[in-house]
Amino acid sequence: MKKIEAVIPHARMERAFASLKELNLGGITYFESKGRGEIPRPKIHAGRGTATYTPEFNVNSTIMVVVQDSMADKVIEKILESTSSGLKGEGKIFVSNIDDVVDIGTKKRGESAL
Repeated sequence: MKKIEAVIPHARMERAFASLKELNLGGITYFESKGRGEIPRPKIHAGRGTATYTPEFNVNSTIMVVVQDSMADKVIEKILESTSSGLKGEGKIFVSNIDDVVDIGTKKRGESAL
């Protein structure tokens, strides 16, 4: 099994979800995250619009999904298709091995718990 974590700009979250829905995955977890990388941080107007500042971090979303090994490349491709415009700094996808999964409700283990 593989765990895929994708850190993408928050504005592209809906596109990523719609794309991943097509794969009929068992479940997807996401959370809002902040980080700093290659993509420039936007200037934000403060007060009555007379001053601007640049925030320390960009607002991102992190998607996390665990899938069978055979599905990993499909998930990665869907994320890339829906979020990449080819520019540097648009996020990262991390892939790691998962040794075991336990479904808390059914107590199933391994791939059957997905």
